[in-house]
Amino acid sequence: MTSDVSNESSAHKAMQPHWALVRALLGGTTAMRAAGTLYLPQHARESEEAYRERLQRSFLFNYVESALGTLAEMPFTKPVTLSDSAPEELHALVDDVDKQGNDVTTWARNAFADGLANGLVHVLVEYPTVDRTQVQTRADEEEAGVRPYFIHVPADSLLAAYVTVEGGAQVLTHVRIRDMVTRVSGFEEVSVERVRVLERDAWAVYEKDGNGAWAQVDGGENTLGFIPLVTWYAGKPKGLMLIRPPLLSLAEKNLEHWQSSSDQRNILTITRFPILAASGVTDESPRGGGAELEGLDAEDREFLGKSGGRGGIAIGPHSLLTTSNPQGKFYYVEHAGAAIEAGAKDLERLEDQMAALSVELLVRRKSNTTATEKSINTGQSHSKLGAMARTFGDALELAFHFAARWMGVEVPDDKLKVSVHTDFGVEEGDAQGLEVLFKTRAAGDISRRAFLKELQRRGTLSADFDEELDADYLSEEGPRLGALRSEPKDEPQLPSQMEPPLSPVAGGVPPVAAGGAA
Repeated sequence: MTSDVSNESSAHKAMQPHWALVRALLGGTTAMRAAGTLYLPQHARESEEAYRERLQRSFLFNYVESALGTLAEMPFTKPVTLSDSAPEELHALVDDVDKQGNDVTTWARNAFADGLANGLVHVLVEYPTVDRTQVQTRADEEEAGVRPYFIHVPADSLLAAYVTVEGGAQVLTHVRIRDMVTRVSGFEEVSVERVRVLERDAWAVYEKDGNGAWAQVDGGENTLGFIPLVTWYAGKPKGLMLIRPPLLSLAEKNLEHWQSSSDQRNILTITRFPILAASGVTDESPRGGGAELEGLDAEDREFLGKSGGRGGIAIGPHSLLTTSNPQGKFYYVEHAGAAIEAGAKDLERLEDQMAALSVELLVRRKSNTTATEKSINTGQSHSKLGAMARTFGDALELAFHFAARWMGVEVPDDKLKVSVHTDFGVEEGDAQGLEVLFKTRAAGDISRRAFLKELQRRGTLSADFDEELDADYLSEEGPRLGALRSEPKDEPQLPSQMEPPLSPVAGGVPPVAAGGAA
């Protein structure tokens, strides 16, 4: 048996691969490259040097980051509000809910985005440790600025959580939370790993020293009698602290795109360089008379051929390639381009699939409701994201109840309501329209500007989306892989096979072929 306070629960270990993938994707190209063969396998017989070169030529098309930013913003296009009937003490927390200057809407947006990415997120309602001989009354607390506040606990920071069942409900009995603190030692920064242990009647803080040993550095009594931690699940949990993150399928497709784009970039690099080939040439064939090696040092001679200067072929504008064989010839071998075309189509297919997956959470569908709910909400439909926003509001509500308990304020359930915006999404018919819209854009039948305006009109893009700013971002990313394709070779055509010239369009600008840059 081990006494390591940083031990991870089985649930934490089961969730780690999901979190690692999402974290790497959100870290962008740099993080994906750092992951190396974990997410970009090395080909059979591919040398280490060749793999490193391919890895450095690979760039991530970060669809997960884009989708997460759009989806996480939607519930917070309107402020999070606390009901007017809530006590004034709780209203006083709204403008600075974390004691870091963030109001409840800003704080909630960040926590919601984290939970949406990782499947769950936690809210710890903390209260400062005070000297009760000095701070005894509510007035003393207000004068000293002592009050409860919210701490955003990321999913991977919660190492373990255990519960017991009381009265049919799960009650937390033990929680361990890991975090890092940075301290200044002279002119250097020192990172210290800590684990906070919370139980119903006590709390403790452990730190790891330079030798890797853990020691308790702080602790005390938990006067609440329960652990003030709220967990929000972004969907239906599979168990305690277990859930499939809602964007995991999108992340897996993004990983597939990363791997396919790496192969595409690699084959583009290879096919851009034709290979010089020769037939009818032997070691005894003349190689430009040998004059091309005169004046070169031994290293250059070895590079071009044998040390005697007759073993290789020098290629360049001042070299002459000859052979004594009348049937001999020199020529370049170039790739036919079929693999490039197949790779480009694979990337387009994956991008279409990622677009469909990102829209899935916004599709409004009729929900199964009780007879009473039907009489009240007849005709209502809900998107998955809207349902998540509703349950996130419930989580915030419970967090405010815990804050009230810290302050000794009794609040009836019907007096404390937290409202999060949920009126967004697209109807199922609109979702089909979006699918057609994506495919039409992919085919090049509408412009990028028209495509973005239509997405904004439907509410898929936020109202403050800036098309020109986004165009600047796109220009920084460079051309898409597969956009540079080999041109078909010119072949003679019979007059009957030749097409008449296209008539000029308005303004004298020639039409752009489908698939061209928008």
